[in-house]
Amino acid sequence: MSKPVKIGPWGGDGGEPRDIEYTPLALVRVAIRSGDAINAIGFTYVDTSGNLHEEEWGGSEGEKFEELLLQELEYVLEISGTYGSPPESYATSLELVTNKGRTIRGGSAGSGGSFNVPLVSARIIGFFGAAGTTYIDSFGMYAGFAA
Repeated sequence: MSKPVKIGPWGGDGGEPRDIEYTPLALVRVAIRSGDAINAIGFTYVDTSGNLHEEEWGGSEGEKFEELLLQELEYVLEISGTYGSPPESYATSLELVTNKGRTIRGGSAGSGGSFNVPLVSARIIGFFGAAGTTYIDSFGMYAGFAA
């Protein structure tokens, strides 16, 4: 794969910046905790050296928890979501779709803006953004393109 490309972020400008430390190669797991908004996201990725890294961002609130363990030859190829209007411009919904048609989603539609990024010759291999102690304030992704 060629060097990953950052796409986004979407949402507000609150929270502490969050990013991954190592160059991602593939996602292994994605988890979303939500209520009326996205409270937390967790994911596990493999870096270009073959090492696993786990990230958990956001708060512990939110009554709904969904987790997607990616199967062999499965990858995330589409992301969409919504975010609120200022001053509540944090992520309000998030959905990820895999090449095998499996979906993980959380939150509820916001009144601010929306985004939808379907990938054709690439896959989602990591995330970045900003998070506070209650919500995911902004959300972006790393896309990996086949060499």
